[in-house]
Amino acid sequence: MLSQLELEIQQHIIQYLSGVASLSDFEDWFVPVLWDIDEEDARTRELAGTIHILLSEFSHGVRSIENLRQGLARTTCITDENRYGAMGQRGESSVTLVLSAA
Repeated sequence: MLSQLELEIQQHIIQYLSGVASLSDFEDWFVPVLWDIDEEDARTRELAGTIHILLSEFSHGVRSIENLRQGLARTTCITDENRYGAMGQRGESSVTLVLSAA
């Protein structure tokens, strides 16, 4: 079962990936989360650490924005509807939320 913070992190990532929030909005919310991450369970700490690394690599030019978005999508319960490589008309894969309310 996902922790409350893990669910919140995923919700914020999904908001960014879907265009509801900007990357700056996500970072403004996420950075303070890291301050108290030691109080969370190991799975949540690992998720936050992975996201922190992705953001750091992007800010240092190691990752492109598209690569960052792909990395963030992999950290969530998002799955590619076109799982076997089929792409949408514009060459974009669509994403589907597979979270269910607990």
